[in-house]
Formats: sequence, C-alpha cells, structure tokens
Amino acid sequence: MTKKPTLTDVPGLGPKMEEKLREAGVKTVAKLSKSAPEKLAAKVDGLSEAGATKLIAAAQKMVSPPADKPKAEKPKKAPKKPEAKPKKVVKKKAEEKPKKVKPKAKPKKRKKEPKTVLPRDALIDQRLLRIAKAKRKKQPKFRHEQAHRWTRVSNSWRKVRGIDSATREKRKGRIAMVSAGYRKPKAIRGMHPSRYIEVYVHRPADIEGLDPDIHAIRIGSTVGLRKRQEIIQKADAMLLRVLNPGAPESVGEEDLFTDLDDLELD
Repeated sequence: MTKKPTLTDVPGLGPKMEEKLREAGVKTVAKLSKSAPEKLAAKVDGLSEAGATKLIAAAQKMVSPPADKPKAEKPKKAPKKPEAKPKKVVKKKAEEKPKKVKPKAKPKKRKKEPKTVLPRDALIDQRLLRIAKAKRKKQPKFRHEQAHRWTRVSNSWRKVRGIDSATREKRKGRIAMVSAGYRKPKAIRGMHPSRYIEVYVHRPADIEGLDPDIHAIRIGSTVGLRKRQEIIQKADAMLLRVLNPGAPESVGEEDLFTDLDDLELD
C-alpha cells in the first residue's frame, strides 16, 4: 500500500512555506493541486504567482495516478448457436364465418318546436326589442352632477344649466349627460317591462272591454281606497293584471267597533 503524499513530499516546498500554506487553509497535496496560482499567491505571504504555479504543478504530478499498462485482450469466444426448438404443431381452427356488422342507426334529428308567441308579443316588432336591449346595455346611469361628492345631493338626474359647466359642454372626465342619442325606438318607448299595454283606470267601468292577454291596468293615484278595492276585485274576476295594487284590503267597520269595545272593557 502506498502512503498518501504530504506537503513535505512536494519538491521545492520548505518547512516555513508549509506552515504558511497550512495557515492559509491548504493542508493536503490534493487541495494544493486544485487551487489557483493567483488566489494562492494572494493568501500566502512571500509566495509569487510563478512560485505558486510551480508548487501546484508538482502537486498535480504527485496526485495524478501513473498510466496503467494496457492489458492484453483475451480472444473472444465465438457465440454459440442457439439450438433449434421443435416447432409446435398448431391445429387449424374451422374457418369462422365473418359476423355481419349492422350499420349504426343515425340519430334522429329532433324537430325544432315552434316558439310560442304570446299575444302581447305578436303586436310588437321583435327587432325593435333587440335594438332597445342592446342600447340599454350601453346606457350609463344618469346621476346628479355632484351626487358622488355630497351626501345631501340625491342621485336623481337634474339638467345641468351652468354657463361654464364642463359637464354641459361634454368634456372628458365628466359624467354622462342625458341626450337624444340614448333614446329607444319610438314604437316601444315607455313600454312596461312585461310588454303589457298599460291602461289607466279610475273606476270599475273602465276595465270593461280589456283583453287580459294584452292589457294591464294601472290604478290612478287619486282613486280612493274603497274604489281601488272594487277595481282590484273586478280585475281578479277578469284575470287582468294590476300593476300597482297598493294597500291591502281595508278593515271593516264592524271589526273596528269590536276592537273599541274590547278596549273599554279593559
């Protein structure tokens, strides 16, 4: 067994230089052989780059193993031929008749059922409804000019009238202003979202002759509670839709008197 070389075995390396190398962290010949001459000269005092290269070269010679002699190649043996296996006798099966493949049945096309058109929709041009829907998506929410700034200002739109108003002049960065370009087609303008034709009613006699499939009634604001209930009862009998049914049924006079009697007894 050969011993590992030490720093003292490196030719041209004295004991003082050995101590300096150990202080610099180079304690083995292998580490000396792998170090760079510039870095080694900077770490060790009194060692130039030329001297460092000589030491590193000597260390590399000691570390590198000697070239081995080429071994004589042994003659390769000829590969043995595989023995021929006896062939298996395969019995021929009776010829099977090819199965008849039935063609896949094509899926039947479903007939499109005709769309049921409501009577109230038959009176309206559907193209105009599509135009109004597209314009409604692009329409902004019209607010008061200072509604975003002051809590005391409501969101309801008010026309801007200032002489120097940037909103009135439609400058950039200002809120959208109501203008004719946002209007819907005239034929469906002001139509109820349910697409019923609104009919204002002030008395029960005004309901007569209305079609429940086309018309919907709106009770006038000046109609009293008693007459309002009569209109609602008649509309329910005719299956008419009331857009503003309003207050619930009134309390009868008999119920009021019974409540007063109960209070007096208490």
